[in-house]
Amino acid sequence: MTEPKAIAKGCISAKIEQVIVTKALRGIGTEDDKYREVTQYWSLDGKMLAENFVNEMR
Repeated sequence: MTEPKAIAKGCISAKIEQVIVTKALRGIGTEDDKYREVTQYWSLDGKMLAENFVNEMR
């Protein structure tokens, strides 16, 4: 009897970690530099882990 082959799908691991989440506005509100909301994720020791932003505020 042969073992079934594993098929990798989706997430193989997940865990909850403590991070600091900050939100701020970026830009000066002109056509070339519109306001946008920026979300940053920081470790507890001050290292920036990730940054997401919305391209344009409505």
